[in-house]
Amino acid sequence: MSRESKRNADREERRTAGQVSAADESSSNERTSPGQFLREVRSELRKVAWPNRKEVASYTMVVLVVTLVLVAIVWGMDEVFRRAVINTLG
Repeated sequence: MSRESKRNADREERRTAGQVSAADESSSNERTSPGQFLREVRSELRKVAWPNRKEVASYTMVVLVVTLVLVAIVWGMDEVFRRAVINTLG
């Protein structure tokens, strides 16, 4: 169970018991220690499905190709509009 879901469960439990008003809940400022934060970050990073070298190379090529195609499209449109303005305005 994550820290946030524990907090939400605790809040809900207190709310149903009538111990916490809405004003008290909004002023609550619970913070965790830096060590606890780093442990939770490390725990979450273990859950990440990291890509292997082949996938990274493949994704990089896709990004480069798509970027080049979009640059070509924008350059082409810019050239067409530039020539249209020059021809129109003289």
